Amino acid sequence: MRYQPTGTPTGGGMGDIIQCTDNHLNRPVVLKMLQDGEEDRRLLDEQKALIKVRSKHVVQLYDVIKVTTPSGAKTALVLEHINGSDLTPSSFSPNTAYLKTIWQISCGLVEIHSEGIIHRDIKPNNIRVNVDGVVKILDFGLARPKGLEARTVSIIGTPGYMAPELWGKSTISFDQAIDVYAFGVTALALITENVPSELLQRPPASINNGVLPTLLAGVPHDVIEVIEKCLSYTSADRPCMTDVEETIRRHLLRGRHRALLILGSKTHEINTTSPQATVNVGTLGSMGIAYDGVYFTISSLSGQVSVNNKVQVIGGELPACCVMTFGTGRDRKFVTFDVSNPEVTA
Repeated sequence: MRYQPTGTPTGGGMGDIIQCTDNHLNRPVVLKMLQDGEEDRRLLDEQKALIKVRSKHVVQLYDVIKVTTPSGAKTALVLEHINGSDLTPSSFSPNTAYLKTIWQISCGLVEIHSEGIIHRDIKPNNIRVNVDGVVKILDFGLARPKGLEARTVSIIGTPGYMAPELWGKSTISFDQAIDVYAFGVTALALITENVPSELLQRPPASINNGVLPTLLAGVPHDVIEVIEKCLSYTSADRPCMTDVEETIRRHLLRGRHRALLILGSKTHEINTTSPQATVNVGTLGSMGIAYDGVYFTISSLSGQVSVNNKVQVIGGELPACCVMTFGTGRDRKFVTFDVSNPEVTA
């Protein structure tokens, strides 16, 4: 027998979980099979989703086998064993550990969504952190590909984490925005048990403006803002997960960016120890740039100056890679601006 059980089977959701050892590769694995009476589609949906998604932030599928049980032969998924613990509500403070956790969740969802998959059941106890601090998204039993298959005739999911559009009374169509909503609730629930009562209604209602800054006091303002957008009542108003991931990542990289300004043969670097610079191009114009550890913004401006052919204003944020144009016509001068891309590791 390749997969040798090492523990007592446990039930969770719609599946039975058995801890095993892979005798061929000498590693721990998890066997997951459906409980009696559950639809076979649940396991097939999970199999199809995990075959497509390869991410350090998603549990990995190793094998699909047949297992003999007292009720007959069953299909079982052989999954990565994750030595760690599931996330729990109100277990975080508004600190770097919290930002790093929700950033990793967002990374996993970016990669899930990039493969055209909708998870459909994002919540703390479907997310595990291993002993190395790496976050893994689990349980794809409700997953669906986006498109024509992303519909249901019944209300399925976990109340409190289900987007408003999932509570319809007829055939319900949905898209990846439901995962964005569930991410927003999860990000909020990890900090506080005082989730707005509107989110707990069935179906949930729109939350009042100004509620989240109090509940998430200590979290950077624009992270609070993006979480609030995730919780938008209307799905079209929610951001995509790539925008969420980028917003959180910028704060985890605070003070680690470097920007190079190049004018002809002259180069100047802006960083945390040299956070300000002014580009003067004779009579054509000038631009002051300031770095606050997260953003590079325009601090002063004179003359005819554009960035990537767009007129700028004081206080505007500079793109990570752009060309500044000073003046017009044949006399114009160009300055390139390029921000390094440091990496968050987990």
